[in-house]
Amino acid sequence: MHSKTNHRDVEDSQGMQGPLAVQEYIQELIRSDPSNVKRIVEPPPDVDVNIWQYEHLRQFILELNLLVTQLKGICTTHSCPKMKATEDCLYLCATHKNAQECCAMDY
Repeated sequence: MHSKTNHRDVEDSQGMQGPLAVQEYIQELIRSDPSNVKRIVEPPPDVDVNIWQYEHLRQFILELNLLVTQLKGICTTHSCPKMKATEDCLYLCATHKNAQECCAMDY
């Protein structure tokens, strides 16, 4: 059984089996229609909410890792010497004994 989305078919959650089934289902939902956030975050009725949230956190880390990898050559200690959200908002790195400014990639 398949659910129709705007972009492509996604296997029904009831067909999920195996240790990576929930992760693969979430990835299918994202690939199918990344703009349909409500569908992506809504847990299917047959999936434990805690597992659903855990797998979303894992997916977030996977996606973040891809972003950081892409920025590695662009954002360097010279081009991004401070971790800033805006010109007025500077992050301080708390891994030091006293919080201090760090390069964005070292943050």
